[in-house]
Amino acid sequence: MRKDRLGIVIVQLLVGCAALAGVTSALFGETLSAMPDNKGFATIKEILATSCSTCHDWTGSYDTITAGGRIVAGDPDKSILYRKIAADEMPAEGPKLTPDQKAFIRGWIAAGAPSTDLPIAVPAAPQPAASGSAAAAAAPAQQGFLFFPSKVAFHETTGFTSTALFLAAGVIGIVHFVDMMNAGHAWRDSSANFPAGFDENSAADLARRSAEIQTIWGGSEQTLRWWHVGLLSAGETLYLGDALTGISMFTDSTPGKLTKHDIHRYAFYTHATLMVAQIVLGFFSTDAMSRGDHDLMIGLGAAHAAIGLAIPAVMLGAGLENLLLPE
Repeated sequence: MRKDRLGIVIVQLLVGCAALAGVTSALFGETLSAMPDNKGFATIKEILATSCSTCHDWTGSYDTITAGGRIVAGDPDKSILYRKIAADEMPAEGPKLTPDQKAFIRGWIAAGAPSTDLPIAVPAAPQPAASGSAAAAAAPAQQGFLFFPSKVAFHETTGFTSTALFLAAGVIGIVHFVDMMNAGHAWRDSSANFPAGFDENSAADLARRSAEIQTIWGGSEQTLRWWHVGLLSAGETLYLGDALTGISMFTDSTPGKLTKHDIHRYAFYTHATLMVAQIVLGFFSTDAMSRGDHDLMIGLGAAHAAIGLAIPAVMLGAGLENLLLPE
């Protein structure tokens, strides 16, 4: 009798263990189903390479992905990478990550962000609540930036457009300056104005020259000047938007490696500094011309023109470098 009961108990234990193993296997299989091809860290790298490598050069290895505070192993909510992809701030352009991809990245970080390529168990993404509307169950549409498909598209468009505006403003400014200089030289060389020739050592002649410069600067023909000012104003407006979006997309530098994003960032520092210098020189040049200060006007005007052409050259180079160089 006891042997029969013992046999029944053993059978029940075996059945229970088998059932438990089946449930555990099913649950484990369900957690692995968050991604169709779960290859541990290899899957993480595939997701980031597909969705993030266009803007970020740190997606190529475990060390660079987990560097710079992007990943806090064991704590997804403190990890910059997860917070940005969870809020759909990344990727800045292209399709956002799916709920399963976000859940997989969260689970990977929560599991300690292991570097192994072996499959890891992560919670599946929560399923949306049942709804009678098919539109409600559909994934949310990708959000653009202002009237552009993404922040990157806005940054590229404003960058190249402001470059073109600055270049046009620089060319028109140089033409206007040369026109005024030619008019002044024609007046100076006219025998009707100076029968004996212009004397640069004569205080009276220098005073007359300053007065003529003021007359030419404040003359009735101001079309080129206002075209110059208008193009500069439009370019500065777009440049401000371009700079702000660029700063918001800054990436951390990789120690010991100069990437195309580093070059782009250094180019930004360069043309932003030139921009400030150009604005200051513009005010000083205008003041010198309005006062008829010939020598100061020539020096400031030449520097203003050189920097005015250097700015769009650096901006164009930075934009093309970012588009054409590989990651």
